[in-house]
Amino acid sequence: MTAHFTKTEKLILNRVQRDIPLSPDPWEGLAAELGLDEEELIASIRALKEAQIIRGVSAIFEASALGYDSSLVAVSVPGGAEADRAAGIISAHPGVSHNYLRAHHYNIWFTLAVPPGRSIDAHARALALQCGAEDYLVLRNERLFKIGVQLAVGDEESEPVSRTERAESGPAVLTGEEVRAVVLLQRDLPTVRGPFAVLARELGIAIDPDRAARIGEALKKRGVMRRYAAVLRHQNAGYRANAMTAWKVPPEREDELVPVFARSPHITHLYRRTVFPGRWEHPLFAMIHAKSDKDLDGIIGTLAGMSGIRDHLVLRSLKEYKKKRVVYYSPEFEEWEARHLR
Repeated sequence: MTAHFTKTEKLILNRVQRDIPLSPDPWEGLAAELGLDEEELIASIRALKEAQIIRGVSAIFEASALGYDSSLVAVSVPGGAEADRAAGIISAHPGVSHNYLRAHHYNIWFTLAVPPGRSIDAHARALALQCGAEDYLVLRNERLFKIGVQLAVGDEESEPVSRTERAESGPAVLTGEEVRAVVLLQRDLPTVRGPFAVLARELGIAIDPDRAARIGEALKKRGVMRRYAAVLRHQNAGYRANAMTAWKVPPEREDELVPVFARSPHITHLYRRTVFPGRWEHPLFAMIHAKSDKDLDGIIGTLAGMSGIRDHLVLRSLKEYKKKRVVYYSPEFEEWEARHLR
């Protein structure tokens, strides 16, 4: 089934996925740019959220720049109700942002982040033990090739928005005011006029909205924030088929073959991850979105043909357990550790 949107909705959806300039009232600036009345824009955004097309509008931070360690983790647990029970344990961790059931021996896949000074291996091991996992893998991001392609809505063409690893050698050093700005900017932007002032009051954060916006733009330039934008529920936006694929790329051919995948507008995330000889030997991970299963199969077939890589895995999403941004500087991390690591 094809998603149908009005001309105004298409205009908004294709724009809000890109970086939104920050100001005390981003809706006002965005409405002026799109030639819309601010109230019309706010009403449309609110309706698209209620229809579960837009998940939220907020800052997308670089976890490592904030000192957080993160990784993809895969666990092998029995299926059925046992998988659902294990997924519930995993989803309760405050550092788990994505959690899926996938068609593989390693059947639960999740992204895990931990605050500065914490051990991601210790957290992953604790979760695996609580789940009764038969085995688990901590698949670290060893090299990022591409991230953040915009999903085209309507007849628009998607343009790859790639970035490479951060140039900085370590995490950024933030002032107390900058930390308060991060706490504010990571929250979903309210669909009201003057949204940052409203959000600051709701969260009890003492920061001027204009100052928060200025800090946000500065954090973008420093690479601490990737962008300030909307994230869509891709299934409801017309992309009903997706798969995480993993490819057995020989190390000596990486530079030759990776561009084949990086050029595809259908791939939103492209990484090299850890190899575990005899357990996991498919290091190149490519997340692919398509509008139908037929399209998805065609894209995968084309990539296999162009790259010549026949040894690859298609890890389709069978169930989404959790998809929610990690809340940085949250006391929930210490509370979780107090219950499960001490």
